This record gives sequence, C-alpha cells and structure tokens, in this order.
Amino acid sequence: KWTVNYRFLSREIFELREFHLCLLGLHVLLLLYFAIPTWTFFKSYVRLRLAQQHFQQLIDRKNSEQHNHPKTKKAQKSVDDWDQQAFNAKNDAAINPQPKPYGIHFEQCTQLALLPFFLCNFIGIACARSLHYQFYVWYFHTLPYLVWSTPYSLGVRFLILGIVEYCWNTYPS
Repeated sequence: KWTVNYRFLSREIFELREFHLCLLGLHVLLLLYFAIPTWTFFKSYVRLRLAQQHFQQLIDRKNSEQHNHPKTKKAQKSVDDWDQQAFNAKNDAAINPQPKPYGIHFEQCTQLALLPFFLCNFIGIACARSLHYQFYVWYFHTLPYLVWSTPYSLGVRFLILGIVEYCWNTYPS
C-alpha cells in the first residue's frame, strides 16, 4: 500500500519470488559492473591525497620563505590614530601588493570518493523492491550531484530531477 518503488506493477507480479530474485540479481550485476570504475576512483583518490601530503610540506615551506622575504615584510609604523593606520594599510597594499601564497587546490579530489558512494547508494535504491516515502530523504541530496556527473544537457538534467521529484511527491504513488 505505501511502497513507492515498482508501484506501477500489479500486486501479483510485485509479490512474486522471481521478481525479488530478479531485483537482487540486477542489484548484484550493477554493483559488479561498476566495481572496476569505483575501485579506480578510490585508488585515484588515495593517490591524490598522498600527493597532497607530499606537496603540502613543500608549499608550506615556500610560503614561509615568501613571508619571511625582506621585500614582503611591512615596515612597522608608530601611528596612534586608528583611522590613519587603516588609511596607511590600504595605501600600502595598493602600492606594495603582497604576493599571493602558493597553493594547490586538492578539494576536487573528494569527488573521486563521493561519486562511487552516491552511485552505489542509488543502485541500492533503484533495485529495492519496496521503498516508502521517508526513504527519499535518505538519498535526495545526492541526486543533483549524480545528475551533474552525467554528460546530459542542462534541460535533460532538470527533467530527470523533476521526474524523480514528481514520482516521490505524488500520493498515492
């Protein structure tokens, strides 16, 4: 009565043991199909994190050297007036801009770990025989990420999200 997944099937088919086994088999096959790409994503994530640890020490050292360089040190001024200090700081920054610190942005490598988790979770949701409305909260926040990981056009992406939203927010299902 309350299930959302496969509600379009007749009750006789929905309760068949063979249907349950087909869903279980499909679940296992999909997980096996995506096992190699998932493993590759995880290995790449670990490699990038190790590279980050190695390079972060070098970057920190280079930034420390840059910060201690005589040309980048600001001259100490003895000004008592707060407004005058602020004015001097603004003018000093405009005349002698500070060099930008070195850095490599490794935040994007987190996506190498997120996509496999979200994909496996979605496979589990899609192959579940019976889902209830509260399960949508379990994975709805991953849908935009999954859809934007596809090569589809912007319109198709929004269409997919709209269809999923419609399916879950229609009562009765």
